[in-house]
Amino acid sequence: MADRGSFGFISPPRLDMEQLLSEAQHRWLRPAEICEILRNYHKFHIATESPTRPASGSLFLFDRKVLRYFRKDGHNWRKKKDGKTIKEAHEKLKVGSIDVLHCYYAHGEGNENFQRRCYWMLEV
Repeated sequence: MADRGSFGFISPPRLDMEQLLSEAQHRWLRPAEICEILRNYHKFHIATESPTRPASGSLFLFDRKVLRYFRKDGHNWRKKKDGKTIKEAHEKLKVGSIDVLHCYYAHGEGNENFQRRCYWMLEV
């Protein structure tokens, strides 16, 4: 029987992190997979500065309280009508039936298919 996670839902079997990082270069990760990475953040390198123009499929972990300007990555993101602020869509994502992740998306200025997604765990 699967064990209960810290959020009260039944968690999936532990994922192979190496395989997960490899797959992240070619597809968007599911919320349960992202939760697994964020719960096991100590197994990964935490970036101390924002990368400059990261390639498609890149995956970075930041402490957003330490690195305030992690979104300044050198790419041109679609702006709001004011022409200054980056247009971002914010969502809460569920694992099972419980909201566990906050996510926001930004789309590239010149390429609609180019996206940046940032996730963090919600406080429960």
